[in-house]
Amino acid sequence: MEIKIAARNMKLQEDERDYAEKKLGRLFKYLNSISSIKLELTEEKTKSRQPVFGAQVTVNVNGFLMRGEQKDENVRAAIDAVTDVMERLIDKFKKRYSTNKSKAHETIRTPAEEDVPQIEQSQYVYKRKRFIVKPMTAEQAVEQMDFLGHDFFLFVSDVDNSINVVYRRKDGKYGLIQPEFA
Repeated sequence: MEIKIAARNMKLQEDERDYAEKKLGRLFKYLNSISSIKLELTEEKTKSRQPVFGAQVTVNVNGFLMRGEQKDENVRAAIDAVTDVMERLIDKFKKRYSTNKSKAHETIRTPAEEDVPQIEQSQYVYKRKRFIVKPMTAEQAVEQMDFLGHDFFLFVSDVDNSINVVYRRKDGKYGLIQPEFA
């Protein structure tokens, strides 16, 4: 159980760090199988004189990732808001897997993301990420996508070990892309 805190474009005060650790530490009480919590705080410059602070939290529950993000004009308010979001996501996670808790922790495994160092600069590729992919069903991939708050999710099919993508359509339904190689 570890809490990592990173600050970008801002200097994080020690009392703010302590506050964030205390607030995020409460999440372990809601779900004791949390492996790690990562908080990234950012300061965004705006046209007004008042900056906006962003707080993004990623919770790792034995390989299953949940992510929440909130913004506010106050760092502590942004931390409070994103903690509330994560409490609701954890509650949703617990309700979804309350009938078969072992299934949630053993069969749904998703990649831990790692930022790849920028070796070459490209005018088209802004950010690169690498992550470990593990076999899962399309349904598990949709659930992981929803908990991350993404519009698509790349995964390895547990049926044939092919790379697949699930995505959210404009009508709210989900699609599955299964490439065929020539």
